[in-house]
Amino acid sequence: MIYVNFVHHWAPIVFGILSYCCNSIFVFIVLKKTRSSFGAYKYMLMSFGIFDIMYSTVDMVVAMGSHSEGNTFCLFVSHGPFADDPEIGFAALCVRCMFFSLSYGVLEVHFIYRYVALCRPQWIPAFGDPKWITVMALGVFGQGIVWFCSVYFCMWSDDEMRSYLEVPFRRDYNADVYQVPILGSTYWGASTGLILRTSAGIVIISVISCWTIYFCIWIGWTVSSRMIHSKLSVVEMSKTTKKMHRNLLKALAIQTFIPFAISYIPCVFAWSVPIIHVDTKSWNNITAVIAVAAFPFIDPLAIILLLPDYRNAFFKIFLPCVNRPGKTNPETITSNHDSSKI
Repeated sequence: MIYVNFVHHWAPIVFGILSYCCNSIFVFIVLKKTRSSFGAYKYMLMSFGIFDIMYSTVDMVVAMGSHSEGNTFCLFVSHGPFADDPEIGFAALCVRCMFFSLSYGVLEVHFIYRYVALCRPQWIPAFGDPKWITVMALGVFGQGIVWFCSVYFCMWSDDEMRSYLEVPFRRDYNADVYQVPILGSTYWGASTGLILRTSAGIVIISVISCWTIYFCIWIGWTVSSRMIHSKLSVVEMSKTTKKMHRNLLKALAIQTFIPFAISYIPCVFAWSVPIIHVDTKSWNNITAVIAVAAFPFIDPLAIILLLPDYRNAFFKIFLPCVNRPGKTNPETITSNHDSSKI
């Protein structure tokens, strides 16, 4: 068991509890307050919230720490039920890393649906077809499996890697690194086999991360903003529906920024700085580890706060004293000719 510091120990637990509360509220609001025009998107949003709860659960059960020093970057299980068994703890750590990749996959599907709903509405029925639902689920799970295999088969720690971390773990954590579940990468100053094996894992997960961020930016900005703006200008829709689409675009922009700012940048920084011999040591536990734990709590807030229906429902149900009834909008109910799905 390793006690890093007060913030590292308790922040993931606090964010996990907040994630449970926020995502439970989010799923409830989506279930009760979603318009019929949302179609299958309603169930995708609910799945999104349920996944975030699962993500937070894994994050709390597999308490992850990080260290970067000299030529080596590593992740380790600091405390919890898997901390005392290096082999089982290593497998649990790989599962924890897999969920990080699954969050990318879920985000990609979310962005694909928004693009299809507004730019390729003829493809919407595919999201209600069990065959295509299975294909998308397998795609997300497949990306997670690739990430899992990358860290499991490439980034396992041998005695050579642990020898580079023995002094830092004694100095900073008063722990025997040979008894700690650990995975990582050594970039230089080591045997060729160790460098090639661990660097291959880093390359694979970096490619997945870069692709996901590029894909979300491409869908959310270049494609969606331009094409959907043009579509909203020419397609016959009610003002309410057009406004809803624009609010969803704002939510997408926020959902592009959130993983980039609090997941992608801290994590890539953590596993990249040893290449240029920058010692962040245990500081990764204050940046990357806590940022990743905060992700499933912050993520649903983008949709709740940016979509008026959900925002109003939240204040009405949970903060009634803050809720202010708005003016009745004659276009609240979508007209018969405005049958496009959200």
